[in-house]
Amino acid sequence: MNASHPSIQRQRGATLLVSLIMLVVLTLFAVTGFNLSSVNLRIAGNFQAQKTMEAAAQQAIEEILSTPAAFGGGSRNITVGPYSVTVTGPAGGTTGPRCNYYVTAKGYTKKIGELTPEDTDWEFRASVTDNTSGARATIVQGVRIRLLSGNCPTT
Repeated sequence: MNASHPSIQRQRGATLLVSLIMLVVLTLFAVTGFNLSSVNLRIAGNFQAQKTMEAAAQQAIEEILSTPAAFGGGSRNITVGPYSVTVTGPAGGTTGPRCNYYVTAKGYTKKIGELTPEDTDWEFRASVTDNTSGARATIVQGVRIRLLSGNCPTT
């Protein structure tokens, strides 16, 4: 009877060791799951902020296009919600929108001394920066519009 008694005590020690290992493994699973969910939440928040800034930049371009003086002048700053959006030319500098190409509109003939319409291609670039996070978004949009000749200063 004494011979079987030490065997039972050794089994109790092994059970304790296995249960402690299982407790550590389950704790690691819980911590890893929590970290993954918080990383996923950050990714979703960053994605939403990026899309919001892109929408603000797009809205600024649309506001510029709805004004009569959209195709001349330098860069412009427009406030859209909490963001200040800068609309510039393709280089992103201080120049305004740039006319890339023009061609005489179809169906018109040019006579000496007359102004004929031209189909012009312009490029707008809107940049927005979030002051709190430092994130940036840039939207580039091309526009084709019919203007009188001589309104496309290609460089």
